[in-house]
Amino acid sequence: MTSLWGSDPIDLQIHTIHSDGHWHPEDLFAHLAGAGFRAVAITDHDRVDQGGELHALGAAHGIVVIPGVEMTTRWQGLSAHLLCYAPSLAPDGALDRLARETVRAQEENTQAVYEELRRRGYAFARQAEVLRESEGRLRRPLDNARLLQAHGYAAERARALETIRDAGYRSITAPLDVVVSAAHRDGAMAVLAHPGRGGGEIQRYDLPLLAEMLAEVPLDGIEGHYPTYTPEQVAAYSAFAAERGLLVSAGSDSHGPRQRLPIPYPARTCAALLARCGITVRDATERAARV
Repeated sequence: MTSLWGSDPIDLQIHTIHSDGHWHPEDLFAHLAGAGFRAVAITDHDRVDQGGELHALGAAHGIVVIPGVEMTTRWQGLSAHLLCYAPSLAPDGALDRLARETVRAQEENTQAVYEELRRRGYAFARQAEVLRESEGRLRRPLDNARLLQAHGYAAERARALETIRDAGYRSITAPLDVVVSAAHRDGAMAVLAHPGRGGGEIQRYDLPLLAEMLAEVPLDGIEGHYPTYTPEQVAAYSAFAAERGLLVSAGSDSHGPRQRLPIPYPARTCAALLARCGITVRDATERAARV
C-alpha cells in the first residue's frame, strides 16, 4: 500500500487539455514535481480514458496519481458537478460509458451552435489561436463563448453566454443519481464538487440544500476545501461532513497557469478519502519516531 506523511502536498481536482483546461499533461507534471506534490487527481470533465498517460507521467515524476473524473450532472434541475475517485477506473466501465455519452451530446450541441453563429454572420479568424489547446477544434460547450469574447463580439462572459444560448446552446448533463450509481458500480467514491462555490452556471449548495440532496442521493463526500471558500465555509462544510460521516476532498480546480496553480493541501486533510484509494496517511508522531 502506498503511504504519505500528513504534511505531504496533494491536490485532488486539476484539469488538463483533455477537457477544458490548458495544462498540457507533461507541463503539469513538471510543475507538480518541482513544487513537491506527492499525490494528485486529474479530474478532467467527463473523461475517464486518459489514465494510462497520466499514471505514466506520475510514475516518471515520483507522484501518485489517483484515478478521478469530474462528471457533469444535474439534480432537481440544478447543476451539480460530481468528483469520482477510485483505486482504478477502467475504460468501458459504467462511468466511462456515461461520460462518453455526455461528451458526444455536448460536442453535437457545440457544433450546432457554432454553425448557427456562423450563419448569423459571426466570423472567427483567430479560431486556431484561441482554441490552440485543441488545435483549433471545438470540443467543450463554452468554446463558442471563448470565440465570441476573443473576437470582440462580447465584452464579458455573461454576454457571450447569452449569445450562445440564443443560438441554441443547452447544458448537457446526466442525472446525479444515475452517475452516483455508476460510480458505485465501478468501485468509485462520489464526491460533490465545490458545493460552496456558485456563480455562472454553477449552483451553490448551502447546508440545507446539501442536506436535501443527501436525503435523496447516497453521496460519499463533499469537496470541503476549495480556493474560493472563506474560512467560515471551510469550517461549516468540514463540520457538516464530520456530522454526516462524509469523506472530505480538497482541490484547487486548477485549469492551467493562466488561471490558477495547483494548491498544496496537506494529505491529512483528505486522509479518509485517500485510504479508500489505497493510500495510507501517516502522522507526524510516527515520522518523528522513525527519525
